[in-house]
Amino acid sequence: MASVSYGRAVGLAALQAALSSTWIAARELSPAKRRLARAGTVATMVAVGWVTAPKEEPAEEIDLVVGATPFSVADGVPKTDAEEEEPPPFDKRKAALAAGAIGIGVAAIVGRRQLEKRWLARLTRNGHAHPTRALAVRMAGVEFAAQLAMQLNDVRKARAGVSMLNGN
Repeated sequence: MASVSYGRAVGLAALQAALSSTWIAARELSPAKRRLARAGTVATMVAVGWVTAPKEEPAEEIDLVVGATPFSVADGVPKTDAEEEEPPPFDKRKAALAAGAIGIGVAAIVGRRQLEKRWLARLTRNGHAHPTRALAVRMAGVEFAAQLAMQLNDVRKARAGVSMLNGN
């Protein structure tokens, strides 16, 4: 399993905040420069993510064959003609969780956009010299806090899973 650390969580949150703020700050630019700035930002973030990604060692696959009718253990028990495949039962809890996750995601996007509009209108109304840049700085803080919360939750889950596997 890849090592999961708090430093990595903070770094990933900072990368996401930088991407988000750069994307917003590019709104002030002409269309050609905006596209170039955004493409460069995405390319940079992809390169940084690729370089900093933990390298996993390839695990050797063992293909076991069992019994008189050989089959791969990974494939499971071979089905006979007499056995009919039944569709898995509909799990209402999983469907509710998926709908809830989608709802939270949509609410976060709508809320973020409303916050951006409100802050940009206030900065413009107050006569800020570069309201879009100021908005980018503000949204970077919001994005960092939100991403850090999600990343720390992932670290907590990963460490709890590892400790349970170790029998602690």
